[in-house]
Amino acid sequence: MEQQTVTNITPYLSEWKQSLQNNMIGKKLSELRTPSLVIDKTILERNCQQLGKIHTELNTNIRIHVKTHKTVEAARIQLEGAKSDAIVVSTLAEAYFMIESDLVKDQLLKQVLLGFPITPDKFDDLFKLSRKVASFQIFIDNPSTLDALESYCRLRNESLKANVFLKIDCGYGRAGIPVDQEESIELARRLQASEHVNFLGIYSHAGHSYASQTANAALEYLENECNSARAFRDRFEQHGITIKTISIGATPTVKAIIRFMDDARIKSILQGITEVHAGAYAFLDRQQVSTTLGTLDDVAVSVMGRVASKYPSRHSILIDAGGLALSKDIAPQGGFGYVLLDLKHKKPVATVSKVSQEHGIITDIDQELFSSLHIGQIVHIVPNHCCLTCACHLYYVVIEEGNDTVVDVWVPVKGW
Repeated sequence: MEQQTVTNITPYLSEWKQSLQNNMIGKKLSELRTPSLVIDKTILERNCQQLGKIHTELNTNIRIHVKTHKTVEAARIQLEGAKSDAIVVSTLAEAYFMIESDLVKDQLLKQVLLGFPITPDKFDDLFKLSRKVASFQIFIDNPSTLDALESYCRLRNESLKANVFLKIDCGYGRAGIPVDQEESIELARRLQASEHVNFLGIYSHAGHSYASQTANAALEYLENECNSARAFRDRFEQHGITIKTISIGATPTVKAIIRFMDDARIKSILQGITEVHAGAYAFLDRQQVSTTLGTLDDVAVSVMGRVASKYPSRHSILIDAGGLALSKDIAPQGGFGYVLLDLKHKKPVATVSKVSQEHGIITDIDQELFSSLHIGQIVHIVPNHCCLTCACHLYYVVIEEGNDTVVDVWVPVKGW
């Protein structure tokens, strides 16, 4: 049997968060150390409420991804806004953090899916978590993982069944089993027949839809993913395999559902789809703006930095937000983030052209603005990818309605 490993998460989060809140709430952003990650709660709530329309108007279940922020506070806003009780996490540390929070006690959270195919060293955690929440769920997309799970259950005389989605690949090519492989039928048949598995259905993620540059392109990605998922279902059912749940989604395709909500095509496209999922929709970012399914006014996250130096001879400005504050993810617009001078009026005045570990370099800036910026001046960066940028920070400063007064501080869980 596979050696079991232990989930380690950041200790003393509640005590440290209280200390941060005592120190920061009520202060102006300009009084804080930079770089700092700033969340506009008003925009976050608006984005989450929009997602809820999919449930109320299309009668489709929603599962929200919490990997972007890894905080209980934002997860609560997502669940309430989406009228959902289901989340997907990227790590077991996130799973423990969410399940042991008040979300379960308050009956807001009932389903938790580990959104990465589980490895056999984590089966102890699988069954520990299964006893802490109504339904803890996993992916399996390889028969060797199922072999290991069944062996573990037999040797441990495990009475609980594992709740399992078969992860399928509908074109992204990152994880999941392709529809045209004979092995997919055999694995689905085994999952349905296993005495140690509660087979939930199939789950797909259309990450390639991030390449969309128009709403119609995102709608096409949505239609293709739904068609592929239904093809899986039909092929499985021809072999006597029952698919109870079909879960599809990604932020661009889910935003396309919202954009085309009143279009008769949407109900046809979603026919047979029982659940949609998304995560980055809550915060959005510069990459998502490039899809045209959101604007800068819909982006809830930014990184605050300060001008550290100016170099007239090479027409560049140094800021104290580099790769460890912004991440090095790219976006179609080029560079590493839009530069704003305030968060109420989100007009880009420049682009962060280069980053190294702690250095952000601005070269794309007109002469008048270059001359007016002074050492120590606050700038705000709209990052390329909210998920990777949030992962760079130990805490998030929360504001409302673009104002510069801190109303809260959130602390994400770290670890795997």
